[in-house]
Amino acid sequence: MKMTRDMETLRAVALARLDAIFAERHAAVLGPLYAIHARKAADAASIIASGVSSLLLAPEAKRRGVSEKALAAQVLIRAERQAAILGLLEAERQDAQAEIAAAKSPAELDSILAAHGG
Repeated sequence: MKMTRDMETLRAVALARLDAIFAERHAAVLGPLYAIHARKAADAASIIASGVSSLLLAPEAKRRGVSEKALAAQVLIRAERQAAILGLLEAERQDAQAEIAAAKSPAELDSILAAHGG
């Protein structure tokens, strides 16, 4: 009984460590300008859907010498690539969570975390 409780505590600690590992990996993908990139992607989707100009993208399109729709398409491609990478990371995190839930020993937990960068 005690080993079960101890493993549950260790699993909880391992899950918290796993989240910290993946938070760093997600942050590396998103980068420090994530908020502006997310806003640009939202504006780009709006431009593609409705043709409405964006105060954020219009000056950049002008500087680059492209239409807002062309820039919007480029922004959305970059956003989709980023989303795909994040999707792979999230799948890996969820797989690791399942491995942690099935772990039978503290050494197994350590091995799982090490395999995922911890």
